[in-house]
Amino acid sequence: MVETVQVTYEHTAGNTLAFPTDDLTIKINRLFFEIVARPDGVLKVIDPTVIQREFSCSAIIDGDDWKILHDWETAAIDYTGGYPRLTTVYLDADTTLTNIEVAIVPPVQATDLGNGQWRVTITFREKSA
Repeated sequence: MVETVQVTYEHTAGNTLAFPTDDLTIKINRLFFEIVARPDGVLKVIDPTVIQREFSCSAIIDGDDWKILHDWETAAIDYTGGYPRLTTVYLDADTTLTNIEVAIVPPVQATDLGNGQWRVTITFREKSA
């Protein structure tokens, strides 16, 4: 198993940023999932299997990459044509998730660590199920 999970974000075709992280959290939401208790006490499960994932992590990146991310996130974003997306999420040395269309959930936080290094905390939400 790899020690660092690598998340690669592609804003538009060919414009990518890598987030080296060791604290990736993947949350799976089952939208519209419901458990209903009927009057006779029987539980009915309603599950249309509409899934949405959230990928949260922090990473230390350099000032140039933080400026690129800042500029992308403060500009108008076109959410068509398969972008933005996570091109690669390494789960371990042999297992990856690929090409997940996402939107970045506000806020994106960046903390200046000095020497041109920034700790960025970011959440990507899957935009198509």
